[in-house]
Amino acid sequence: MKKFQIHIFETLKYFVSLLMLCISFNLSAQFYNKEFAAKIYVKQDSEFFTFTATAENLTPTDVNLRYDFSVFKKDDNNNTSKNNQSNRFFLKGNEKKILSTVTINYNEDGKIILLLVLYDINDKPVGEDRIELEPKNGYQMVVNDKATRQELYVNKDESSPQDGVILGGLVLEKTLTKAGRDFYKYFYSDYYNRQVKTKKNIIIEEVPGKFRNTRISVKIDDKLLWQFFSQPKKSFLQTMARTSLDRCISYLQKLEKQKDDTLTRY
Repeated sequence: MKKFQIHIFETLKYFVSLLMLCISFNLSAQFYNKEFAAKIYVKQDSEFFTFTATAENLTPTDVNLRYDFSVFKKDDNNNTSKNNQSNRFFLKGNEKKILSTVTINYNEDGKIILLLVLYDINDKPVGEDRIELEPKNGYQMVVNDKATRQELYVNKDESSPQDGVILGGLVLEKTLTKAGRDFYKYFYSDYYNRQVKTKKNIIIEEVPGKFRNTRISVKIDDKLLWQFFSQPKKSFLQTMARTSLDRCISYLQKLEKQKDDTLTRY
């Protein structure tokens, strides 16, 4: 009897913890993700969902943060379990970083909630994101809002959109030399690893420059964000790739903030 009471107590404790986190998320979401954005991305493979927890610094200031990435599972017997990953990390100004990944089988039983929370140096929550899964017809399905479902399809490796979903922006290459192609490779690798999501196209263009050098430009919507004369040295091209991507992310964040401010005024 005592063991049964302890089990009930532990189950209730998990439920209370989950309930408080969910209430906190719903009531305070409008105040979070203003300076430091938490986002969980979904990718669908042949047998698994892969959930990638990311943090993005929307300010130009470097910062130390802490994250908690939790997975709550409730089985058919109403038993609830929690797996948690937590760590401190450093985020440069306007940087976006992958924090952790979790894979979940489509055939997993019960309801599942994934919750990502970012905390500042004083352990105050500053960013949150949540995704919910429920089993339907024997398979787990994402049951969040429309935006999350679109995120699921956008991340699938398919050549054309489905269900009216518009694919995100592309990184377009217009290069002439090996140095230009190498720069594109380093830029795109960093772009992919940092999970940049935008509907804007980024154009990398290379044109003849002075003497034997070429000039490489990085643009969004014909807006020139970075430009330099090329060199074949790998370390130089990698530095230029990181710098130009930082400029792109900062510009995209500025556009997003302008859009939010316009909606707020409206």
